[in-house]
Amino acid sequence: MTENVDIPKIKEFKTRSNVERASLFLSLIKQDSVLLDQLRKKEHEKPKAIRWYDDGVQLTSPSLIQCQEVVSLLTYKHTNIVLIKSSPDVVCDLLPVLLQNEKVRDLTIQDTQLTQDCISSLCNLLANNKSLLNLVLTNCSIDDKAVADITNVLQTHNNTLRGLFFIKNPRITSVSAQSLSELIINNSTLIKLQITGTSISSDGILLILESLTINKNIKLTLNKIHNKDTCTEYHDYNIIKDRLTFY
Repeated sequence: MTENVDIPKIKEFKTRSNVERASLFLSLIKQDSVLLDQLRKKEHEKPKAIRWYDDGVQLTSPSLIQCQEVVSLLTYKHTNIVLIKSSPDVVCDLLPVLLQNEKVRDLTIQDTQLTQDCISSLCNLLANNKSLLNLVLTNCSIDDKAVADITNVLQTHNNTLRGLFFIKNPRITSVSAQSLSELIINNSTLIKLQITGTSISSDGILLILESLTINKNIKLTLNKIHNKDTCTEYHDYNIIKDRLTFY
């Protein structure tokens, strides 16, 4: 058990300058192996705000200044951007800069509440971006209105996105089945669509499956429960089963 620091040492802290306090505190920690190990463990477990990789960067709860620094350091090698636990304001400020960058190929936004302003900004950028290939939205409070907005712009103004992933967004309901079905039918460049962790009912899934008989290029990922309860009973299941994945 760690011993308590005695009163003279506390008084000594109060009489020192800031630099001396820091030095004294460090020396006390070094003498206490248990406390030192705990501090090291805590620092090790603390997620870093910015993590650079060979092909991209991950930003966790970044400030706007950190985002600006990251953008200034992006090179042609950094094609994969992951944004985690960000504020809506940061997303709205960061998205225009990122998607104007022709280097970015894959964008993941995770554990971040995307407001209507964020969705509007994203849609405006998707309408003009010619480089983004994959968009992953995980646990982002995506609802039916957001799905309708995103799928609409992908049908009318974007012919480059290859993968669209809605993951862990329970506010997506069967209302979105029509929008997703129309996207599959009308977008000829999208080849991967994932809609897992949503609240789409069996009837909604059946409507989406119907669209796969028209667009024979796209692969669809659904919840495992739909494999047993819905998909295997669909009358054209054998025709589309090779393009279905269950997660």
